[in-house]
Amino acid sequence: MMRRLIVFIFTMFFIVGSSAATESSARNTFLVLSYHDIPKDVYLDKYAVDQASFIQQIEYLRTHGYHFISLEEVIKGDIPDKAVLLTFDDAYLSFYEFVYPTLKLYGYPGVLAVVTSWIDNPPPDIKAPLMSWKQLNEIAKSNLVEIASHTQNLHREVLYNPQGNKSWAVVSRVYNPKTETYETEDDYRQRIHDDFLLSRNILRKKLGVDVRAMVWPYGKYNQICTEEAKRVGFEVMFTIENKWAQADNLNVIPRCMVTKNPPIEEFIKDFKQKFSKPIQHRIMQADLDLIYDPDPVQQEKNLDIFIERTFNMKVSAVYLQAFCDEDGDGNVCSVYFPNRVLPMRADLFNRVVHQLSIREIEVYAWMPMLSIVLPNEDENKSLRVKEFRNGEKRLSSSWYQRLSPFSPEARRKLVMLYEDMAINARIAGVVFQDDGYLNDFEDFHPAACEEYRKISGNDNIPYQELSPEQKRRWMRLKTKTLIELSEKLKKAVFRYRPDALFVRTLYALVLMEPESEEWFAQNYADSLKAYDYVMIMAYPKMEKVKHPVRWLKKLVQEAKKYRSGLQKTIFKVQTYDWDKERWINTKTVDKWLRVLVASDSWHVGYYPDNYTENKPDGSIIRMTMSVEDFPFKRR
Repeated sequence: MMRRLIVFIFTMFFIVGSSAATESSARNTFLVLSYHDIPKDVYLDKYAVDQASFIQQIEYLRTHGYHFISLEEVIKGDIPDKAVLLTFDDAYLSFYEFVYPTLKLYGYPGVLAVVTSWIDNPPPDIKAPLMSWKQLNEIAKSNLVEIASHTQNLHREVLYNPQGNKSWAVVSRVYNPKTETYETEDDYRQRIHDDFLLSRNILRKKLGVDVRAMVWPYGKYNQICTEEAKRVGFEVMFTIENKWAQADNLNVIPRCMVTKNPPIEEFIKDFKQKFSKPIQHRIMQADLDLIYDPDPVQQEKNLDIFIERTFNMKVSAVYLQAFCDEDGDGNVCSVYFPNRVLPMRADLFNRVVHQLSIREIEVYAWMPMLSIVLPNEDENKSLRVKEFRNGEKRLSSSWYQRLSPFSPEARRKLVMLYEDMAINARIAGVVFQDDGYLNDFEDFHPAACEEYRKISGNDNIPYQELSPEQKRRWMRLKTKTLIELSEKLKKAVFRYRPDALFVRTLYALVLMEPESEEWFAQNYADSLKAYDYVMIMAYPKMEKVKHPVRWLKKLVQEAKKYRSGLQKTIFKVQTYDWDKERWINTKTVDKWLRVLVASDSWHVGYYPDNYTENKPDGSIIRMTMSVEDFPFKRR
């Protein structure tokens, strides 16, 4: 076996070539590759890589000056330039029969992640044979391969909503259909803690090792997982994400998964790109209100039609309304998920997110930033944004009934709402609604007045009577306060969705005329720094633009002036004319989108979408909105 392997590797050396390396990595960064089964031949297993391809990949890295490092070097922070760590999940027999001899021949270390319950009882969906405890014991004693936990019995799915959907056991709250309740945080925490502890104890008993690393099943984890893993004694935790790892963050070590048995040319291309490809987003923003129906049967029919339309459109992401807006005014009285703040109209958000995500369509939760209406009227009034007009402080007359971002209690309520939304929904991120603003007459909530007095000396002095410097300071403080609130909301989501991305919605005037910060407390440059993306409401009809094409081009040109402006800005066009209460011709909408892209916009989207009326017309807009068919040059 070893002799044949040597001949095989020698042959592969000449296939790959041995040109000198030119790439280099930053200090104390390294790339982690994740493999699964390495059989002689691959049949219908997208996670498997055949043995010839595996050797070619190793040879490419070796001949290009990459250093294969061990987990011990990672823990010590002793990382050479161009470092790569090899990891292997699930303990397939092919690891023992082929990978392990290969690593010994090269002298390269690796990490092997074991699901302890699988060794004696392999699940029926695992077709390839797994290693035995005897074989694992030999590996563990080699000093070349470090054993890691892949949990005891959490590499599976559990029921996590009333509609019967299942999701990753390690991060999902189990739904009990008999009691119609979700697992509490305490019960969830205890469940995963017991599993982690049992896995570690079994590996110690069977193999005589104190495992230091946890490899999260499916790459999924949350803050509670991390806390409980550390309590049990794990020092290092691996996830799945296409990016470089940092030796100073052992709690989250991303791994690039090698899948679909790539030819060596494709592997080299992906490797040079760090397995990440630039994305051009095509976004549909959709109302969950259109799917909801008090009749569960009709609701499922609505969902099926919506899913089919979205899937056929081939958009990259859906920004999905997580709240109820029956009146269409954006003031949120109820939501579509269980929570501690507002009434739940229906437990529907989780279901729709699931149906989209399993079809590889990313879903962002479209959430109010301030405009929630609390059930207790007196409490709601006490927390609302106030304005100072005509010598009187009163509840704001603006169209959005917002809670004050200066109020600690309002912030607490909003944080709870975001936290509850994120607990059990497989979201890719969050979109902050356009209610995150304060006009020049706001905010004169008592908590805001405390800050206003520090600038004005007296909160009975109207904003219009302040000096230019005082106005500037107050404007900047309001902008900063809104961003600080969003940071708290982001933190609440990160607790359960650590990979979530965040999109801040801004009015077009904020980009076109930076001085309009005074009227909105929104700043485009600040938002580029604070959020993963900024979404500009490029609504020609709403803005009463006489020359839409010229105006849209101007928007893109303004974004170009900022570093990462194009890469981080989404231009969203309107498909409905709210003033005239009618849908805009789809050909017009499509023209607007094409103008934006032709002007170098990376990301475009539209709102609203009505699947019941085919608005906008999918047959027309699909070519522009599909990430598969889009005809313009991709980056």
